[in-house]
Amino acid sequence: MEMKNKRVFLTGATGFVGAHMAKHLVELGANVTVLIERCDATSYFSICGLDKKVNIYYGDISNGSLIEQIIVEQKIEVIFHLAAVALQDLAYKMPKVTFQVNIVGTYNILDAARLHTDTVKAVLVASSDKVYGDSDVLPYTESTTLQGSNPYDVSKVCQDMLARSFYHSYGLPVVVGRFGNIYGPGDNNFNRLIPGTIQKLENGESPLVRHPANGVFKRDFLYINDIVNAYMYMLYNIDKEGVAGNAFNFGTGIATDIETIVNKLKTIMGCENIPSNVQQSEVSEILMQQLDATKAFERLGWKAEYSVDKGLAETVDWYRNVYFKNND
Repeated sequence: MEMKNKRVFLTGATGFVGAHMAKHLVELGANVTVLIERCDATSYFSICGLDKKVNIYYGDISNGSLIEQIIVEQKIEVIFHLAAVALQDLAYKMPKVTFQVNIVGTYNILDAARLHTDTVKAVLVASSDKVYGDSDVLPYTESTTLQGSNPYDVSKVCQDMLARSFYHSYGLPVVVGRFGNIYGPGDNNFNRLIPGTIQKLENGESPLVRHPANGVFKRDFLYINDIVNAYMYMLYNIDKEGVAGNAFNFGTGIATDIETIVNKLKTIMGCENIPSNVQQSEVSEILMQQLDATKAFERLGWKAEYSVDKGLAETVDWYRNVYFKNND
């Protein structure tokens, strides 16, 4: 699929993944339109000067009429829906907002697209490995039962099922991506493990390591470049049999415990002498997550290219040479 001059609508563009998607789409020559609430000068979106390279509408995805207006005015052909309340702690504290954004917002995107399939030919929706809940069966495959026990997980299950229902009910060309824990340059939410650890170590402070009451947290960590490629592979293959209406796992297939990630960052940054601040987690979270991405490889040709070591090294390099220098 030729992306030059392709009319693309991207939600969540000022977020971590959304900004990387916006940058990539602009580099491909797409005509990108974004819906944002505001533009933070310290965000990756602003650092990359994307505010000058895309069409901007101000508002949020709870406004269904605005979404439809954008699709009509810009004659949108492709939608990447990435906007979400994406932090579990925030979702736990603000369940109503979480459901409004993640569920109702997704409905607004899908329904507006449904009404304008004369132009809209693809809708890519961001889901999460959290839709599988605390499953005993690992690694997760796409046939693993969807379940959730906290506001964030439940909202993602609803979003995921809602998106696929629009394909089965209305024939809307939708594909859902279920991603592991995403990391890389440009994530300025320092409540997350990797940017938070990098910031602490850079300041000579002890990084936080949270443990459950029993055991350790393990996650499937996926580098941002692999995520961007995953979205593009879904788009490029959307007309192939067995793609539209489906969900795909994207992960490395390797579950790494939190303390190992922190120790790897200490080594990369030369901070092995700084002790960790180990605390028990106050929020109920899934112990271990691991994704089987066989379906994505077989149907889309996608596989993760970045090891955790390579991804972490590039991430540290960006924070030290770009973010921290710009925010001294």
